[in-house]
Amino acid sequence: MRKSIFTAILLLFVSVSYLYSQNGVRAVDYNTLSIGRGGTEIGFFDSPSLMITNPAGMSFITKPVLNANSIFMMPIPHFKNYTKDANGNTTTTVYNDADGEKNLYALPSLSYVHNFKDSKLTLGAGVFTTGGMGTDYKLMHRLLSPTIANQNYRSRFAIIESAISGSYMITPNLSIGATGEFVYSTLEIAQPFSLPPSILKGTLITTSGPTTFGQYFSAPKPFGLGYSEMTAGAEMTGLKSYSFGGKFGVAYKYSDRFSMGVNYCLSIPLNFKNGTATMDMSAQFSEASGIAAMNLVNIYHISIDSAAKLVSALFSANGIHPYDGFTATYDVTNEFKTPQSAGFGLMYSPVTGLRFGFDFEWLNWSKAFENMKITLSNGGNANINKMIGNGGVNQSDLIVEFPMKWKDAVILKFGGEYDLSKVFTLRAGYSYTTNPIPPETIIPIMPAVLEHHVMAGCSYDLLTRLRMHLALEYGFNNTVTGSSTHLVATEYNNSESSLKNLLGHISLSYFFSK
Repeated sequence: MRKSIFTAILLLFVSVSYLYSQNGVRAVDYNTLSIGRGGTEIGFFDSPSLMITNPAGMSFITKPVLNANSIFMMPIPHFKNYTKDANGNTTTTVYNDADGEKNLYALPSLSYVHNFKDSKLTLGAGVFTTGGMGTDYKLMHRLLSPTIANQNYRSRFAIIESAISGSYMITPNLSIGATGEFVYSTLEIAQPFSLPPSILKGTLITTSGPTTFGQYFSAPKPFGLGYSEMTAGAEMTGLKSYSFGGKFGVAYKYSDRFSMGVNYCLSIPLNFKNGTATMDMSAQFSEASGIAAMNLVNIYHISIDSAAKLVSALFSANGIHPYDGFTATYDVTNEFKTPQSAGFGLMYSPVTGLRFGFDFEWLNWSKAFENMKITLSNGGNANINKMIGNGGVNQSDLIVEFPMKWKDAVILKFGGEYDLSKVFTLRAGYSYTTNPIPPETIIPIMPAVLEHHVMAGCSYDLLTRLRMHLALEYGFNNTVTGSSTHLVATEYNNSESSLKNLLGHISLSYFFSK
């Protein structure tokens, strides 16, 4: 029997791990039991996932227990933006109004806690999918795909933490604990990539003298091209990060009626390496050539064909050759980090069998997600290298500080549970979080703007030592409207990014003693 139970749990974990080839957003909590009661866990000491939320609480788990858990998530993102008039101002005419792909994501976890007989020490180990996101859109873009919704907007981001934990019982009521983590993360991004013309530092010789490509592209018409941003089709794949982190906790159990805990989680650096990026500026250069030709028509009153030939000759004389194309492949690295966080939680049981919980968490997003540092190197396209300023030969690093400007978030969780019998427990809960993403940087591939969640769940003893937990969670739709002067790209000016989320949770807990 024991062997068959172990096999079933292993198969569950392997199956959801396979589904995990697609990623999800950060969960309210990491196990089905606590999700059913609103995600409250810091002050409840009843799950192996305490090693992620409050490792000190493991001291009060009285039986060795193995838990296999998975979250199945179906987020439904939505994006809406508007056309621009001749001056670049947003109109009321809708350009895109589309849901993202309805993908199913899975976040698996496997954990084990062992308390030693006649010892004050408790140890735990586990693997947890603790964060990530995933969106897929096909949208229209004014420059790259103006009439057909086939431009890729996609994100894939996942964080997996392998944890080793220990807790020590200082007194029968007080415990401390710590968790050391090995953190593995993956990242993919595909979307139009807009940058200021000032990145083009290559020298351009014109009839009025030398300038830079950036100055020429940004100068007002008719003597410049009038651009405030340059846009390329871009995709980054294969990025991986390996790092370490830690968590600390204190747990106090006054009695079976009242317990409380506090925790602190270190910020984890995510230094993504070994990625590949492609950048396609073909559409941008084609449009720029057309604007340059029209400038000559307006200044010298020549035919458009003659103007086009003069523009081609000007670019050729400056080392820009259309037959080399305007698509480059780069080595890419990407740097940001997870936020440090702190929290506390309470559990109160007014009568036997009925328990209420409250958790508070603070996440320091403002320090972790200020900017995303992207470094592009070893680009092989001579035309792009020439415009950037590297003589058309060797591409030195192009470093971009991608703006994020997230704000700190506060999470409040409320929930309760009631034992209908010795083998069946019902739960319900609610959580609220402040949205960390400001209007200046909200984009459709990163719509992590959910605020309100409701949850319900239950537990049932399948066997004497085997308990199954089930829960449902719904994140209510929330919409953030982009600012009129968006920091990422003008296509997001006054746009609307929305998200709602449906999640199913399941886990099995096996206890090694009665």
